[in-house]
Amino acid sequence: MVRINLRDKIKRAMPKGQALRIMSTSTLINTFGNGLFFTVEIIFLTRSVGLSPHQVGFGFTLAALVSLPMSIPAGHFASRVNIRLWVAISQSIQGLVAASFIFIHSFTVFLILTISVDIMVSITQTMRMVLINEVGGGGEDRVSFRAYLRAVTNLGIGLGTSVAGISLVIDKWAGYATLVVINGLTFIISALIFYKVPISHAERNKPEVKDEPKFIALRDGKYVSAIILNAIFSMHFVIQGIGLPIWIINYTSAPRWTVSAVLLVNTVSCVLFTVKLSKGTSEINNAAKIFFRSGLFVAAGCLVYAMASGVRSTIAVPLLLAGMGLHVVGEMLGSGAGWGLGFGLANDAYQGQYQGVWQLSWALGGIVGPAFITSLLVDLHRTGWVILAVIFTLSTYLYIPLVRSMKDRENISS
Repeated sequence: MVRINLRDKIKRAMPKGQALRIMSTSTLINTFGNGLFFTVEIIFLTRSVGLSPHQVGFGFTLAALVSLPMSIPAGHFASRVNIRLWVAISQSIQGLVAASFIFIHSFTVFLILTISVDIMVSITQTMRMVLINEVGGGGEDRVSFRAYLRAVTNLGIGLGTSVAGISLVIDKWAGYATLVVINGLTFIISALIFYKVPISHAERNKPEVKDEPKFIALRDGKYVSAIILNAIFSMHFVIQGIGLPIWIINYTSAPRWTVSAVLLVNTVSCVLFTVKLSKGTSEINNAAKIFFRSGLFVAAGCLVYAMASGVRSTIAVPLLLAGMGLHVVGEMLGSGAGWGLGFGLANDAYQGQYQGVWQLSWALGGIVGPAFITSLLVDLHRTGWVILAVIFTLSTYLYIPLVRSMKDRENISS
């Protein structure tokens, strides 16, 4: 009897293991292409295509705003269809549009293609989160599944960024255009691999959805409150790509290469430790406490960044690296807690809709964050970092009373 039970356990575990391997391979290929393109995107659009920085910035902002609500219908749609097929279709379309960036010759074409890509990104990411909920198991397994994919994402982007340096050295349209086309192809190859994700036992026995209430997640006031808090905290990602480069180059004596150094600390740490630091976030009360802890780490990082201004470079560089060390610990803890809360606070019968709405938080942070953080640092300097530290601390602390007020609801996922 023991032998049979062990064999059954192995069989039940295999679909998840196979799904993780397939999704990891798909993610690695896709994010390698992302790393290639993101490294040269601004340079390609401004120097090779001839767009102004203001045109590029406006296009990115408009595309983010247009694609913002797309995750909601995508989540509703995901509970009714073959998610693998539609992820493969949407990601393939995304790849074709991304490769078409080599044909950009005007602001209008840039705007159309950028908006199209962002819409497909919103749809694809939402459906992937719904599929993770279905094939990743429950509780701790589901969060670990997402954490492992996050680590693979950072690895892929890091590899792509390294290879993209070749085109930066060549600095020719042909080199940048090659990376644009390769990026598009990685989406398509990744989509074909992703389509092979096996169907789980939970999916096979999932009841047919007929009269699913519309916008149920948007009518869940406390879940919307959780989304707003996550949107506020998610602005810390903007610090890495925008805030820190501005701060290091304009307000510290650290050499320019420090920008790459601090980002390398972030990438390597996320690859090595994301899965480990996501442990214990599947239980929502514990996840809320971990989220608060993550806010404290990010806040501490902000205060250390502030200290790097007005000192000589031999002190500024170690401070910036130390600040990123604190920041990335907060990022990894917050990511794990965010996944646990995003899944765990949702009504489990309508995870598609809830995950579609949860994706809004990341989009909102990405839209508001660049202008808000830039203004704080440029106008207020060190005081701006202090304000950010207070914001990240408060936004994560408020999860504790929010989750406590939701603990008696019977419809939350466990």
